[in-house]
Amino acid sequence: MIRVTIAGGTWAAVDKLAGALAGQGVRVRVLTENPLRARENYDRGNVEYMAIHLEDPLSLRVAFQDTDRAFLAGGDRERPSRYDLALIDAAVRAEVPYLVNLSEGGGCVGQSARLWQSETDIHLAAQGVTTTRIHPALSLDAVFAVAAQFVPPGLWGGTASSGQAALVDLRDVVSAVARILLEGAEGHGGKIYHLNGPAAVTMGYIADYLAENLSRRVRYHHRGEDEQRTIYQQAGLLTPRIDALLEQDNLIRHGFYADTSADLFDLNHRPARTAIAWIKEHRGDFSHGQ
Repeated sequence: MIRVTIAGGTWAAVDKLAGALAGQGVRVRVLTENPLRARENYDRGNVEYMAIHLEDPLSLRVAFQDTDRAFLAGGDRERPSRYDLALIDAAVRAEVPYLVNLSEGGGCVGQSARLWQSETDIHLAAQGVTTTRIHPALSLDAVFAVAAQFVPPGLWGGTASSGQAALVDLRDVVSAVARILLEGAEGHGGKIYHLNGPAAVTMGYIADYLAENLSRRVRYHHRGEDEQRTIYQQAGLLTPRIDALLEQDNLIRHGFYADTSADLFDLNHRPARTAIAWIKEHRGDFSHGQ
């Protein structure tokens, strides 16, 4: 039985990945910083939840013991890189032979991807362990989670301007990552995968898709940063969340998520889901306040 340890950090699809792997007969260990969550979810079938302490290298090393492959959601812009580096070091000390790292997504497709690396990528490459780097684009789920809150009162908008993004469905990313972990280093070691949607679109196009499928007028309001921050504050969002959303818009505006590749199709053997398909499946998410 393959044994996979998942150190997912704040990645939204950790549980989906664990479930996908367990469904294929993999023994999965999910590391969490929440002891209560570990107790509530401990040993669900083939999935074990283990509490870790990022300031305690010994506990981290124990967490990675008896692991054939590890998945690390590193390079998170909202998370101090020293935690990502500590997880890498712990996996290496535990002699995990194959590491799959979910790094910052976006552009840099092709040769430029090999030239651009985050601090986490650089540290990982220096360890001498067989690795695979995964760069997911911004997810449809993340964008529409915000839109679902602000579309009903007519306040959806931001600072993305006319920037384009090849938004990706998290389910497609999970499917691809699960395949990589199942097939292992023999098929994927040393590779870099860019997982994005089938086409780059603007937020204005997204608004048009929403309007068509919700049968109501939907507008993406183009705002400056100060105005958008005020909108978020009035909606009760906390400062770290606001900063993350404004940075996300900044990346979209500058085309960081605009590139596309065939990697997702090659891994999943089917086309990536489109924004239109996502909207059709989730119309009910936008009914609040109507």
